[in-house]
Amino acid sequence: MKKNWKVKKNIELGEHSDGMFSDLEPLVAQLLINRGVCNEDSKRAFLDSDYDRDLHDPFLLSDMEKAVERALKAKESRERVCVYGDYDADGVTSATLLKDFFDQIQIESFCYIPDRRTEGYGINEKAIEYIKKQKATLLVSVDCGVSNFSEVESANKEKLDIVILDHHYVPENIPNAVAVVDPKKTGDKYPFKDLAGVGVAFKFVQALVSKIDGFDDQNLKWLLDLVAIGTIADCVSLLGENRVLVKYGLMVLAKTKRVGLKQLFNVGRVSIDENNFPTSQQVAFQIAPRINAAGRMDHASTAYELLSCKDGEEPEARVLALEVEDQNQHRQKITKQIINEIEKEIGEIDENKKIIIVSSPHWELGVVGLAAGKITDKYNRPSIILKEKENDVLTGSCRSIPEFNMIEILEKHKELFEKYGGHSQAAGISIKKEKLEEFKSVMLEEAGKILSGEIIKSIDIDIEISPMEINEKIARELAMLEPFGSGNRQPVFYSKNLEIVDKKLIGKTEAHLKLWFKRSGGIIEAIGFNLGERFSEVKAGDKIEAVFNLEEDSWNGSKKLQLKLIDF
Repeated sequence: MKKNWKVKKNIELGEHSDGMFSDLEPLVAQLLINRGVCNEDSKRAFLDSDYDRDLHDPFLLSDMEKAVERALKAKESRERVCVYGDYDADGVTSATLLKDFFDQIQIESFCYIPDRRTEGYGINEKAIEYIKKQKATLLVSVDCGVSNFSEVESANKEKLDIVILDHHYVPENIPNAVAVVDPKKTGDKYPFKDLAGVGVAFKFVQALVSKIDGFDDQNLKWLLDLVAIGTIADCVSLLGENRVLVKYGLMVLAKTKRVGLKQLFNVGRVSIDENNFPTSQQVAFQIAPRINAAGRMDHASTAYELLSCKDGEEPEARVLALEVEDQNQHRQKITKQIINEIEKEIGEIDENKKIIIVSSPHWELGVVGLAAGKITDKYNRPSIILKEKENDVLTGSCRSIPEFNMIEILEKHKELFEKYGGHSQAAGISIKKEKLEEFKSVMLEEAGKILSGEIIKSIDIDIEISPMEINEKIARELAMLEPFGSGNRQPVFYSKNLEIVDKKLIGKTEAHLKLWFKRSGGIIEAIGFNLGERFSEVKAGDKIEAVFNLEEDSWNGSKKLQLKLIDF
């Protein structure tokens, strides 16, 4: 694929900012300025975000008063409450958090997470029947519900009240629930719109605590390990309020009391404890995929039960952690197989093929989203990967690129779908087989209009750095910009005249490239994940231009400076 390296133009410091960054390396100061941090207030909010100062009033969310009032009524009347979650990491952490809190304040509750294969996303009619049989009178949905208009109508007829806590795109017809709490609702005055589902659940808990006498709201911080995992896993922006929640959540994660998480770290050989402070990348690539794997390969209840294990249940937690680890390894294998099949089907990608839409009855529904993400990343095209079911309905996942707002396009053609929902870059759909060809035609037309011309993947580069500037002090100061993720990505550097000292292929299948470069005072390692196919392009003595992240790699308690190659 053709790639375009785009180096950001440095924004000069204004006179009002003179001396503001004197405590930082000039290169790190420039990275902050390029992120819009150019006065003392924004510097403080970015580098020193504060839990007590920087979180917003939860009652600014519309319908929050109604949601809290209904939950308190359930508590006082000793009603039975169902916490209705979702099968991904955001949904599982949301459900765990709310059930944990309800237990603390003596609200009798149970958790229901739908089966991805047989029930699909969101609230469904059969689940409502089951929940009514369990004598529940209130259902609180987390990370889902805002698209379930007809299902909420059915629940109303069954005298089952529903409170919706969601963060997804809000459709034209909002469900007639007791309360719909979603920062994306039209007219909602909440100042931060990018909370994850678990973030909205946490705001609900914050609001509830303010109305309950004798509850120390500082205890809420112990829930932030779940908030950090769900927020990072859902790839929402890590700016604003999410930055605060994740920053403190990573602190809690380092000393988590959850025996299930401790066993997950142990089984997965994840180096997180009070002496190995976690990063957002560790959560994104080591923890979240394992939690997600349960819902992808079997049922998310395994992950929910793991996160819900109490003190004294270490043996049970270990069994569940081993099961999740096995599911994660199986997920990796199946995903690779599906991607190979997709690539065989689509063949050569030319500039006229603006969107990729493929389906099969054989693919595992739980991993089509992962496959779609990897296909979109590789070919820089929106992709829609569908699983054909026996009932003549196809269900699957859509992934997109910044230029193509997937959810807006789906909303425009909503009459084609049985179900749909999601975000601009990631969505899910269910569609009848008889409408598939019309859907393909519509999407090809939309992609042709929006993605005109040749699609070239851009690599946005933050700043140029010379080999002589690469040192441990820079890496340490870069850590101050954590947590990295959507909206605050890990800084991308560009260097020229990097001289290769040695090279090597690594990994079980030798898919990764390792290079060693000369630098001031010695040699620095570089790892290029999935760049092994370019091994023959370089040799010792060559000088190359490269794009990379700069980080300190932790292994077995020791740290060393490393470049993570993106392209060269």
